[in-house]
Amino acid sequence: MLSGLVRKEVVKDIGHVVALVLNFLWVGLLGFGGGFGMIPLMKSATLSHHWLSVATFDKAIAMGQITPGPVAISATFIGERVAGPLGALVATIAVFTPSLVVIVVLSHWFTRLKKVLAVQNVLFATLAAVTGLIAGVAMTLGESLIHAWTGAVLALVVAIVALRWKVPYWSIILGAGVVGAIWFRP
Repeated sequence: MLSGLVRKEVVKDIGHVVALVLNFLWVGLLGFGGGFGMIPLMKSATLSHHWLSVATFDKAIAMGQITPGPVAISATFIGERVAGPLGALVATIAVFTPSLVVIVVLSHWFTRLKKVLAVQNVLFATLAAVTGLIAGVAMTLGESLIHAWTGAVLALVVAIVALRWKVPYWSIILGAGVVGAIWFRP
């Protein structure tokens, strides 16, 4: 009887691992614009499989912002939550594999391709779309993470400081983290 339960758990875990691989390959393949471009795809995959709640997903992305590294590393957290260390490993590899393959393949022809007008036009259009996507992600995350006027004030001050004085990204995160830890302490 115990061996039957173990086999069911193994099959269930293998199913989760396969789902992680397929979904994060898809996120990595279509997540244009870096990590922020991946957030909507990652959120859709995560929520459609009920791997995390909306609040947990949003907090994972927000916490990922204070770590050195790409937003895409949230795949590691999601994978770990779904299938433990193996899930973390396969989700991380899967999310980075498509861009690695594209870079390796295109690097051979890059010097020739960058001179083609049609390629330049596609890249400019993609840049505009990615900029809009990142703005949308920022607004969506802001809506889901700001629950009181104090958070809205902190977000506004950070935006003004970032846009007006061109303060380095790392110091804004550090400063906002200190202010948030003091201001929002229970």
